[in-house]
Amino acid sequence: LCLFQLKATPLAPPDMTSITGGDASSWTEHTHSDGRRYYYNKVTKQSSWDKPDVLKTQEERMNTTSWKEYKTADGRDYYYNPLTKQSVWEMPIELKRLRGMAQQEESEEEQEEKEEEPEWKTPEERRAAFRDLLADKGVRASMKWEEALKLIQEDRRFNALNTAGERKQEFSVYVTQTKKREKEEERERRKKAKDDFMDALKEWPDLKPAARYKDAAEAFVDQEFFKLLDEDERDELFQDFMDEHEKKSKEDRRKKRKEYVEKVKAIYAEISDISVTSRWRDVQDLLRDNETFRWLSKLEALTSWEEWIAETEKKELETKSKAKFRHERMNRDGFRELLKECFEQHKIKATTLWQDFVKDIVDHPKYVAMIGQSLSRSGSTPHDLFDDFIEELNEKYKEDRAKIKKIAKGASLIVTSSSTYEWFHDQLKKDEAFLQIVEETRKSVFESLRTKAKEQDEDMEKNAKKNRKRFVELLQKTREVTANTTYEQASKLLGSASAWDAVDEHTRRQCFDIFVDQLKIQSAAKKGNEIGDKEAARSGESDDDQKGKKKKRADKEKASKKRKHEDPPEEDEEELDKKPKKHKKK
Repeated sequence: LCLFQLKATPLAPPDMTSITGGDASSWTEHTHSDGRRYYYNKVTKQSSWDKPDVLKTQEERMNTTSWKEYKTADGRDYYYNPLTKQSVWEMPIELKRLRGMAQQEESEEEQEEKEEEPEWKTPEERRAAFRDLLADKGVRASMKWEEALKLIQEDRRFNALNTAGERKQEFSVYVTQTKKREKEEERERRKKAKDDFMDALKEWPDLKPAARYKDAAEAFVDQEFFKLLDEDERDELFQDFMDEHEKKSKEDRRKKRKEYVEKVKAIYAEISDISVTSRWRDVQDLLRDNETFRWLSKLEALTSWEEWIAETEKKELETKSKAKFRHERMNRDGFRELLKECFEQHKIKATTLWQDFVKDIVDHPKYVAMIGQSLSRSGSTPHDLFDDFIEELNEKYKEDRAKIKKIAKGASLIVTSSSTYEWFHDQLKKDEAFLQIVEETRKSVFESLRTKAKEQDEDMEKNAKKNRKRFVELLQKTREVTANTTYEQASKLLGSASAWDAVDEHTRRQCFDIFVDQLKIQSAAKKGNEIGDKEAARSGESDDDQKGKKKKRADKEKASKKRKHEDPPEEDEEELDKKPKKHKKK
């Protein structure tokens, strides 16, 4: 058999080292994604392309040459020399001599020369022999018949088929089958790559709920499975994984919440600076760096605090004065209820200040009841409770605002300066989440969106007026534009100017028609002056009278031109002002 040079040389990747020591039981054999075999030591956690000495047979240990034996994905043996970078299908002569096979090979070759060509009894056997020849010679599916012919024509199996037509036909069948097999292998590799990608995401140390595809791509860009997948496939797999991960995380968090709440309650009891009379804000400052406390959300932490206070108060009431703590607690709860009542009556907003609010409740019994507690510095003051309530309102408003904007975006709803709240409400009232938000917040969010739209409209209006002014100035500065110039002529003359493209087609035509009308008026006035001069000459007027009339006409024309250069006529400006609205809408 003739030697066939392989394209891919079996070089080990950086993480694969050559290891020869260790116990045979600690080594396991595996197959790489490209079909090559490698060996893994579960004790040292190292991998090697070369078979360890403890696993080699007696013949393999006797190999003192530079040739190494490997297997392809389909199980065929080939040999690689790392010194010469050469790969061959047939066993090198050095190994044959070493294994005592050289003499036997020579006798076999002599015997094969004496023997007659093998006979194939059936057409199927002939075709099978020819296909085996193509496979043995490494003919690829991408090769042309002329290229394959150079590789196989010296082999005796080449004559298994008698005619060139039969060989080409069988070659075509071989190519089709090879492509189909390679396609199936590619499909299997991609399927495995997807599984590997999902497994890698599960083991990703930087995995968190806010992780983005960009972060995952940077982490796995050098991995083989990552390169086998398309960008869209990777992105879709990542999004599916994150959706599933989010569901699982929520479920895990729900299971762990009770455990962490109990741990945090124990922390409250262990810290001497925390008592049932402590302010929640002070407790947050003390536990700001505690990992267990930070695991809980703000609402969960506050709930755990309230539960702990309730439990602790219940215990302390057995040894301390029950009436005092209960009375103060009731006063605080009563003042909180007062805050809620004022909020429901629209007396408190997120922007309300304490000094403005306290004027309205200075004589209220619930506020007066809290004053005594404030003087004794026992628990939260009315001001503290008010600040906490306002903070909750601000947090709630931010959450509701984000929800409304998300709902509006999902409904493809765009608020303009002319939109009304009734329209806004009718468009989103089908969404249950929208109706759960209080009316005042919905109106406030709508007003903020409409204010933003008005500001955008004002900016567009300013730009439109500025562009119209630039266009009129362009016409005034261009002497080629006369009373007889058409719009098409002006477009060819001034179409390359930035001021021409600054306004839309309708506005350009409107401004141009007004400008040409003014020129026509001036032209008609000038002709009238010339006719007047001729009539005056016929009537026998003196030169002084004619000069006086000419001067008056000149002054009148000059004033008219000055007004034209400064501002367009009112009715024209009104017509121009109609256009920006259309331009803005567009």
